[in-house]
Amino acid sequence: MVSAKREAALERERQSLEAAYSAALLIALRDCADGKWGLFGQNGGTLPTSLESRHLPESAKRLAAIGDELVTVREKMGFVDLFAPMQRLAELRAERGPNQPGEPRLAQMLLDELKA
Repeated sequence: MVSAKREAALERERQSLEAAYSAALLIALRDCADGKWGLFGQNGGTLPTSLESRHLPESAKRLAAIGDELVTVREKMGFVDLFAPMQRLAELRAERGPNQPGEPRLAQMLLDELKA
């Protein structure tokens, strides 16, 4: 059983991480829309792993780090679902196919969704 004080601290941390994730997502999406590939993982596996991580934009790396922390905090609080913007990004990352738009178009599409 988590104490009320600890629960309040976790809630503040969750809210802070969600705000940080949202801000980092906007930056990563803008970078991707400007042509920095890697956020959606569409070219994953084309380079050796060591090179892939080296060419991943810093904004995407920061987003992933914040996302990992956020998932951990949400799990501690008993949440089983992802933060909504994180879930939407995961859905778009999972889509594959020959008619799938490129990463810059996906990024712009998600930016437009988030603005609406």
